[in-house]
Amino acid sequence: MAILKDDTSYTHVIAIDFGTGASGYGIAPMLVEAGQKPRIEVFNPCDDLDDQKTSTAILFDDEGNFLAFGTHALQRYAEILDDEESALLFQSYKMHLLHMDENAVSLDARELPLMKVISESLKYIADKAVEKLTEQIGKVINSKIRWVLTVPALWGEDHKQFMRKAAMNAGIIDSLNSPNLLLSLEPEGASIQCREDAEENIRNSLDKDKIVMVLDCGGGTVDITVHKLMCEPEENFLCEEFLPSSGGCEWGSKYVDAHFEKFLEKLFGEELYADYRRNALARLEILKHFEMLKRKFNPGKEERSRLQLSYLGDDLSSSRLKELIEEWNSNIPDPLIQLKKRGASGIDIPPTLMKSFFEPLFEKITEKVNELMQESVSSKGEEINFIFMVGGFSESPYLKAVIKETFEREDLHILVPRRPQVSVIRGACLFGINPRSITSRISKKTYGINTLTTFDPEKHPEEKKVIIEGEEFC
Repeated sequence: MAILKDDTSYTHVIAIDFGTGASGYGIAPMLVEAGQKPRIEVFNPCDDLDDQKTSTAILFDDEGNFLAFGTHALQRYAEILDDEESALLFQSYKMHLLHMDENAVSLDARELPLMKVISESLKYIADKAVEKLTEQIGKVINSKIRWVLTVPALWGEDHKQFMRKAAMNAGIIDSLNSPNLLLSLEPEGASIQCREDAEENIRNSLDKDKIVMVLDCGGGTVDITVHKLMCEPEENFLCEEFLPSSGGCEWGSKYVDAHFEKFLEKLFGEELYADYRRNALARLEILKHFEMLKRKFNPGKEERSRLQLSYLGDDLSSSRLKELIEEWNSNIPDPLIQLKKRGASGIDIPPTLMKSFFEPLFEKITEKVNELMQESVSSKGEEINFIFMVGGFSESPYLKAVIKETFEREDLHILVPRRPQVSVIRGACLFGINPRSITSRISKKTYGINTLTTFDPEKHPEEKKVIIEGEEFC
């Protein structure tokens, strides 16, 4: 177990948010002047211009040597396939850790040890972070950096220990229990950031003893924590865990992709779908195109989502696509989910069909939120006052609309920060500056110990009495 070092031992915090779908890092100086907010900068490890996080993807050569990370990995993989060569591309590999799998599986079904894949990912991000800090301040002394690594609240101690070992393998820390590394539960960091980021009128209503739910919707998991505020709006952030953290391990945005691919399987048929799965480059491009449609999908606008399938090339001719659409429409007479061909290789997906990719996840999310709201009243006698929506999936207009429509009322406010995707990183930096901001957590496990004491008929129930060697014990 890591022992907390004095905060004055550090000059800067570097927080790494290693996510299922996207990853990034943040840098903040430890010294914050009285009355000033911490200066937190969030960076994309691949310096992509259009986003503050990069895709969580990593590329190795056929011998298992690291080649590239993030969007660089995706671009290099496409070039390798164009040259008719091979490499191992890994995506969504953080999900293997949920089940403590020994190996990660590449896009072409080959395997490498999961520890190696995650350690190399952390090393790349950490090296980029140190490079960036060096640009800013000159020489960096590693012992003066407080590292913060975000982890899902649903994870157990074995998962957290795995990440500490991966951080050690990555050269971030020199021993497993180094005090230079803190693990920040993703929703906890987001809770800190949401209060800091809130509009003044909302912040002023976040009084001591208010109950806040943090709905952290990421690529793989949906983490839900419920906190009780232990501070007034003008004071430094303090909270305690009010209900045990919960959520779903497979409710994140990547599972919208899974439902989309089930649709493709039905549309294409067995043979063409097998070709699609084998054609790694085409699959990458189609999923990338679907990602854009998924992010902006808003059923309230009743717009069709136009999907481009030209990436399949000769595997899917224009005439063959026309036949597949006609077959789909004849088998599904409901006009609300019928397809339309657009151009030589495009299809229009109607809103009702797009909604069906999201709805199985939304049902689970809303059911769990409702369950926790009821538990808050039944077990604690207090109602939840705020829901903070954070994580990349919380940028979905559809998810925001569903949560607001289902739960928002006069005494329950739904808050979505300006950039929910980076709330966890910014919150992790704030946690690194003040680790004592989370005053208590509810333990997932407890020890039970049997004890015996001399039986006292005035204090102890008769049914608890046992006789050992002629003496009465309770």
